[in-house]
Parts: sequence; structure tokens; C-alpha cells
Amino acid sequence: MKNKTVAILHGWAGGKWHVRRFVKALKDSGFELGTRQANADIIVAHSTGCYRLKENTDAKLVVLIGPPYWPSKSILHRLLRKKGHDTHHQLRNEGVLFTINKLLFEIIYVIIKPSYSFIALKHHRYLHCLDLLENKEVILIRNEEDYFCSPEIKDRLKKYSNVRYIELPGGHDDFMTNPKPYIDLLLKELEPSSSLLGIIKS
Repeated sequence: MKNKTVAILHGWAGGKWHVRRFVKALKDSGFELGTRQANADIIVAHSTGCYRLKENTDAKLVVLIGPPYWPSKSILHRLLRKKGHDTHHQLRNEGVLFTINKLLFEIIYVIIKPSYSFIALKHHRYLHCLDLLENKEVILIRNEEDYFCSPEIKDRLKKYSNVRYIELPGGHDDFMTNPKPYIDLLLKELEPSSSLLGIIKS
């Protein structure tokens, strides 16, 4: 089996700095990093990146991590709760320097990607992105301590037969610093015995 190409769609305040560990884990596991979603085998979209998906892609598998869907809560309310959670856990697990750098890069990405703010504000009450993926196999991951993604999203997925819901520990950005469970999931889906991804074997 040839190495699968993975394209990453970053979130509102995310970028290459944030996903360094995830990218390294992908490469260490035999995946190749793609730069365009159009010809990737697998798409991993995080947060607002879930709303940047296109219909005309070759990808057969799309992994959505923490779509910022929560109609009953404002983005500001969720952002404040998320930052409180992030700061507490990052200071304890990653240290002061990492916490400061992450915040600085978040500010930089928000400034240089103004269209992402518009996308988040426009779409955060909807799941139209799933309608674009009817011919794809989709895994939607929500983290247990995700203050951007509503736990009620699980019920909204019932009408999408091609979407599988998975809940993992951690916060909204967990995959950035703890990539192993997400890489393990991708590897499992590529196993010959996987019923979900028989379609993308080659």
C-alpha cells in the first residue's frame, strides 16, 4: 500500500506552528503531508477548518476534529472558557514558554487570516459542511473538554449515515500536543479489516 497523503485544514487561530507534533507523528507513521485538499487521500480538518472543505476532492476519508458548532452559545463565551481551560492545562503540562508562544501564534494567525473570522461567525450555528461530504467516509471527533463544540452535535449526526462519531479525552486543541490517539485512529482505519475504509485501500 502506498503512503497516504494527508491534508490539514487549520482552524481559526491555528497554523503550522501548532500542528508540528501532529505532522511529525503523521510522517513517523508513514503518512505524507499534502498541501492541497483537492488531491489528498485523507483530510484532517480542525475547528473552523471544518467549514473550509470543498466538494471536489479526491479524499475518501475526512476527519473532522471539533467543528465549532454550538448554536446556543456565543463564540465569545466559548472562547473565554476555552482559553481558561487551555491556559490551566498548558501551564501544568507544557510550561510557561509553550503557553506564551501558543498564544502569540494564535494572535498572529488571527491577524493574517481575517477570512477565517468571517467563516467562523457565519457558519458556527450550522453543519452545512457535512452536506458537502455525502460521498465521503467521515469521522467526527469531539473532545470531552471541548468548549467550542457542543456535545449535542452527536444527535445532529444521526441523519448522516456516512458520519461516525467518536469522543476522545482532552480539550479543543488536544490533537496538537497529543497526536497519538488520532494517528492510531487513522492507522486503524487503513487496516484491511476496517469496514469503514475498504473503499480507499490501494
